[in-house]
Amino acid sequence: MKHAYIAMLISAFALVLSLYNVLNPSDSNQTAHKAPAYHPEHSEKAVQYEQVISTLSAQILDLEARLRAIEQTPVAHNSQFAEQGNFEQSVLTVLKKKQAREREEALNNDPAYAFYENLPQDYELKLKTDPDYALQVNKELNAKILDTSLNARARLAAMGQLQMNMYVLNKTQMHHYNYETVDAIMRIAQQSTDEALKVQALEVITNTPLTDARVADSFVAIIEKEQNEYLKSMAADGLMLQYYQAKNKQPELRQKLAQQILSLYQHGDGKLQALLKNNMFNDEMLAELNEQVVN
Repeated sequence: MKHAYIAMLISAFALVLSLYNVLNPSDSNQTAHKAPAYHPEHSEKAVQYEQVISTLSAQILDLEARLRAIEQTPVAHNSQFAEQGNFEQSVLTVLKKKQAREREEALNNDPAYAFYENLPQDYELKLKTDPDYALQVNKELNAKILDTSLNARARLAAMGQLQMNMYVLNKTQMHHYNYETVDAIMRIAQQSTDEALKVQALEVITNTPLTDARVADSFVAIIEKEQNEYLKSMAADGLMLQYYQAKNKQPELRQKLAQQILSLYQHGDGKLQALLKNNMFNDEMLAELNEQVVN
């Protein structure tokens, strides 16, 4: 833009010089052309001068118009840049709103794993290499799970993260993952009026590595009282997992669980019997459970 402006100025200056040379011929020319007062060729030259002057004037006016256009061009560009900037900002705003909406939908659909997007990139490595960091994180997660002032989704997310930490650290037991934390989520599954939230809560703890008679009792209560067939099915899976986990480590609990499972099967209606048989065991497992009760 600056170069074009300078070029225009040079062109205008050249035209002015040309006009000056036309109107003021050199002394040598004046001397060479000194003549009597009247010559016909003088009249012709005067006409030529007028034509040249007219042409030069038109060119100068054209240059002035083009210079004015150039001077106004940056303003137009600035306006275009401003409009472009506003458009880009609008697009970014729309994208941010879309991302926020998608995050909210993901949180609602699967709150137990909503924590993933907020984890630092080196999170797992720090858990494995820094015991103090792992202990502090697990302590904070434990506190969130037990904090009833927090909304249920935040507590589910904390439980999901705590269970993931156990997996990352290759542990089945941790000080901050205990009956109280599992029971806190179990209560959401049992007491929430939101069916979706009940399902999400039970999905988080169905496969809990914690083996505890009280956890098994909660699964039994859900099987007996819950109307939602999917919840009953998950509770049956959880109860059976408790039995398998107690099988080699807690013989007394194993026997109690065998009794509970058989009682549900023998005294339940046809629907419950079909559920237990389909979800939990075959004839061989039924024989094993009877053997456990006898012993």
